[in-house]
Formats: sequence, C-alpha cells, structure tokens
Amino acid sequence: MTRLFAIGATGYVGGSVLSDILKVYPDFEVTALVRTQEKADLLKTASNGRILTILGDLDDLDLIENATKNADIIINAASNSHLPSLQSIKKALASKKTSTLFIHTSGAGVLADSVDPAHYNPSKEYSDVKDIDEINSLPDTQPHRPADKLVQTIQDSNPDYVKTAIVSPPTIFGIGYGFDNKISAQIPYLVKSVVKVGHNFTVYEGNTAWSHVHIEDVAALYILIVQKFVAKESFPSGYKGYYFVADGTPHLWKDVAMAVTELLVARKLISDPRIDKLSPEEVEKQFGLPALFWGSNVKTIPDLGKSIGWKPTKSSDSEFWASIDAEVDFMQKHGILHRTLSSH
Repeated sequence: MTRLFAIGATGYVGGSVLSDILKVYPDFEVTALVRTQEKADLLKTASNGRILTILGDLDDLDLIENATKNADIIINAASNSHLPSLQSIKKALASKKTSTLFIHTSGAGVLADSVDPAHYNPSKEYSDVKDIDEINSLPDTQPHRPADKLVQTIQDSNPDYVKTAIVSPPTIFGIGYGFDNKISAQIPYLVKSVVKVGHNFTVYEGNTAWSHVHIEDVAALYILIVQKFVAKESFPSGYKGYYFVADGTPHLWKDVAMAVTELLVARKLISDPRIDKLSPEEVEKQFGLPALFWGSNVKTIPDLGKSIGWKPTKSSDSEFWASIDAEVDFMQKHGILHRTLSSH
C-alpha cells in the first residue's frame, strides 16, 4: 500500500490536490498534518474516514520527520517558506531506503521583478525548461527562494531513492474543491481589502501583469507527477524538476482592479468606484497588502509540465475573467465579505 503524507491538507491547493488523490488512488493510505482536532474531525468526515490525521503544526519538527520517514509520497502545500519543516523533511528523506517522492508547493512570485516602475521588466517571460538555470540562480531576496533552494538539495542527499518536484503556480483562480478553505489568495485578498476600505487601488498605474491558472489545472499537475512516480516512469526532478502551471494571456492588474470594482459596486458591497494609484508603501499602509503581489510582473511558460503530458483545460482568459464574479459570489454567500460602512 502506498502511503501519502500531506501537509496543508485543509488549504486551498492542498485540499484540492488531496481530493483528487483520493479519487484517483482509492487504495492510498493518506495521513495529514492538521493543527486542531476540529480540522482532524473535518477531514475524517469529509473523506469518509479515509484520511488519518496527526495533530501538530509546521514547528512540530519531530512529528514531520517521523511522518516523512513513514511515507512513500509527501506533498507539502502549506507554507512555501518555512525552512525548519523543510529541513526536517530533508533529514528524513536523506535516510530513506525505499523509493520516495516529495512535491513542494512554491509560487511564481519568486520571479517578481520589482514594485519600482524603473525596474519593471514586462517583456520577460520565464520558461521552466529554457530558463531553468536562470531560475535556479535567483537571489535569496526573491520570495520563496531560500525554501526552493533547500528543496532542490533534497534529491542530491539521497539520489538513489528520492525524487523531488517543485510546483510553482502564478495567480490561481477558481473555487477550490478540498475540505476547508476553497478560495485562493491574490484576487480574494484584494476583494476583501477593497470591501473593508471602501474603494480600490492599483500599484502606481497598474501596468503590471501576472500569469494565471485554474485550481483544477494546478491539481492535475500534482496528480500527473504522482502517476509518473507510481508507474516508475521517468519525469524531470531535482534541479530540473521546477514546474510552472499557467495558460492564456497574463492579466494586467489594472484590468483586474477595474473588474473587481465594477462587480463590488454592482453588488452594493462598495459605493465608491474610484481606483487610487498608490505607491507600494501606501498600498501596504491603507490596504494591508504586500504590494509585490499586485505591483510586479510574473509571466511563466509551463514547458516542463507539458513535456510530460500536462494539458490545462480550465485556465483560458475567458475562464479567468468569469471566475472573478464567481469568486466574489462565493465569498459573499459564505459570509467572507461584508458591506462597507456608508461613511467610507
């Protein structure tokens, strides 16, 4: 029986991936690290008892090390920058004497150019094949980069038995289908902050763009990598196993701001249609958001996944733009959004 250890099982990405794993591999023995008994009960109920749980968090390093030792496949979809837990995973994998797969979830924000328009590089696109050496040479000051570097040393520590892969999504959209959190980060965070403040913003002119991908297409890549591993088929791993997921045309954040504003005004969640052009410091002060993720350029080309058979089916431009309304609707129906005060 194949044993899978999941970290981040109640999250947006981790839950969706694990939901697919349970469908594709009904014979897997699945164990998940969860922070509370409430989440453990939720997973047990939602999976009809198929998911076993370990209570703990990312700082419970011995728990993580032991669970990793006992697993054939480890999927980390929790923090993409928590180094101590990754070091525990590396320690456990270094001593393995059976074939083991570790998939780590990073983020394409590692490629972000700058929040300073003088240092924008809007024409730059990164292929996870052609530009892999450049990607692997990014400085530690880039988001997620220290964690990526650590993960990429794991396979080298035990190359006869361990395979690693990093999945690095850009803006993920769509309603998740996991066990708890069903909304993504960038656009839902933007929506929540705009509703709270009462109007929208762009970082400077908003002429920055990110690639996008639907959550189902993200999960499909994890499943494909797992399938390759289970079937003992070759797939790029280690330093070459850095996988982007994206489709369609990168979206401009000023266009997203306009679409979000129109929707929130139409739904009477805000009354002020203005979109302020703010500096990164003003964005962080007024909206509480890290400006890098709305005010930089991140454009990815998923050549590596396509080389092993990944085919996005839900990530077109039309589906991306339609999803904004669907996500706002979901957030409103589930009480995640609240009408702003008229004084705003």
